[in-house]
Amino acid sequence: MSPGFLQHSLLICQFELKRLFSSRKGWLYLITFALVWSFILLYPIRFAADMLGQEKNITSGISFLEFFGFGSLLNWQIPEMGVYWHFALIIFPLLSVMTSADQTCSDRERGTLRFLCLRVSRDSLFFGRFAGMMLVQTLLIFMSLFSTVALAVYRDVNLLSLALNSAMAIAVNLIIVLLPFTAMMAALSATLKSARQATVWAILVWSFLAGIISALSSYLPALDALKILIPGYQMSALSQLAQWQALQLAYIPLLQSVVLLSIGRWVMHRQNL
Repeated sequence: MSPGFLQHSLLICQFELKRLFSSRKGWLYLITFALVWSFILLYPIRFAADMLGQEKNITSGISFLEFFGFGSLLNWQIPEMGVYWHFALIIFPLLSVMTSADQTCSDRERGTLRFLCLRVSRDSLFFGRFAGMMLVQTLLIFMSLFSTVALAVYRDVNLLSLALNSAMAIAVNLIIVLLPFTAMMAALSATLKSARQATVWAILVWSFLAGIISALSSYLPALDALKILIPGYQMSALSQLAQWQALQLAYIPLLQSVVLLSIGRWVMHRQNL
């Protein structure tokens, strides 16, 4: 890597964040996210949190949530944060696939990738775009978490310190969870010609891996370990853990990210610009 790798990567990362706030498309994306999240916050999350609060008052017998397999929500001290965690594990990975699909493919199609690589290395461009996408997603995570904390504190102001601790735990875990999804899109974006193709191939690759590994492991149980190659395969186990406990599964997305970024970097160096 060149001596200016970190400096160039940081500049590209900052540009991705700046582009979010300086373009009409970026603001449209932010407004759409804010509107959709407001609906999710004020209806599903608030309603589910109210129901969870009532379930916690049950002192004997099997609660409604335990009966339907959502007993892990009772491990959260603040209902709003527990419900947020379960929603976020579904919403943000899907959002990551859609928003980070166009990291280098459109520049290659327009011919601007060659121009950029005359000024920065391919490594700087590849990892800078990846870091920029993660920075944008981190911003969205904190925006949504802030609104959820505000909802919990509005109900009980004494929950502020607990809510902030839960929010920080969720933020750290969500960022780690999104790393392999963004890395997968970085690798696909370095291979394909458009964001749409990258999104379609991400769904196909994920479905193919999940299907073929599940089929093989039914005949050879030892191959079940290959599920670690599927981004997000630990989600069901992760949803059963609360707050900082979820970090015990962090090695899975971190390992997946290293593998996917290595593949993407290899492809980036061998693709024609």
